[in-house]
Amino acid sequence: MLSKIFGGSKRFPEERRVYAIGDVHGCASELTRLISKLEIDRDTLVVFLGDYVDRGANSRAVIEQVIELRSRCEVIALMGNHESMFIDFLEHPESTGAGLFILNGGAATLANYDDGTGSFSLPQTHVEFLNSLKIFHETQSHFFVHAGVPLKKPLNALDPVADREVCLWTRGPFLTSTEDWGKLVVHGHTPVKRAEIHPNRVNIDSACVFGGSLSAYDCNNGKIISVARQPQSAQSELIYPKDNRNRIAVRFNGRMPVTAGLRGGARQAFETLNYNQFGLLLREMPGSKGSWFSMQDIIDGIIGTDPQTRVEFIGQIVRVETRDSLVVYGVKLLKVTNGNGQWIDRPA
Repeated sequence: MLSKIFGGSKRFPEERRVYAIGDVHGCASELTRLISKLEIDRDTLVVFLGDYVDRGANSRAVIEQVIELRSRCEVIALMGNHESMFIDFLEHPESTGAGLFILNGGAATLANYDDGTGSFSLPQTHVEFLNSLKIFHETQSHFFVHAGVPLKKPLNALDPVADREVCLWTRGPFLTSTEDWGKLVVHGHTPVKRAEIHPNRVNIDSACVFGGSLSAYDCNNGKIISVARQPQSAQSELIYPKDNRNRIAVRFNGRMPVTAGLRGGARQAFETLNYNQFGLLLREMPGSKGSWFSMQDIIDGIIGTDPQTRVEFIGQIVRVETRDSLVVYGVKLLKVTNGNGQWIDRPA
């Protein structure tokens, strides 16, 4: 396989030791174990492919480890789509990206930054880390990116602004392409049961946060190095912030577009007034005719409009009221998709 990739050469083209590490998603203890298995010295380059945060138990500790690793070797930290949503949440809390951050496991990240007052606070070093993330990086023989690259476009023509969304979100045709980009593309973003080495690309998102493993790619020897996910507690998702009496999450203001309807029926356009990881408060749009839902109805729909970022959901109507002549519906989320098209049950 590798001789085919490198044109039959017996010598791998990287002149120093280079590793790439895939999607960590808050799995800090697994990252510690994985790094301990790598041969690292001052000349080593470690490229992180993004998605340090969300869903897992300790996103804060993951970022700390990446920052601290810089004292041992050169570290290149790339942006993942989850960091992009996190930045949206921090800078534009009413944006669609902010809402999708919470609905894609961002509440677990905020729980790690709980300051004890019912709010959250990021150290300045972590803010600087998020703002420093690169969209892609390349060496003489490898091209590193979070999700993938555009088709039919040379790597040396990629632009971190114009091609940003593709680099952070793509799946689809990229994953089935046999295109030769001239360098081996190393990426994550799309979870697989075990890391995959293809003639033109390597996918090292081995689904650690979903119970798989955390993987690194040894670019010099063409090998995958993995550690298994450690057993987790029964709580499937951290909640932020917490009410001391009940596990009730604070709602965030946001104006996300939503289309929803009774299961199997026609859908109507709504917008959110607020949201958390468990539910949405939807308001019908001006000009809507009639009441769409009743208490206890089961509905389904889509949050957001961008095919790359939208979240599908199944929910139950738990509140119906009229505000300023418009009907408002409280929706308890029963299931949502995780960004990979997989359905996840919401915590009780």
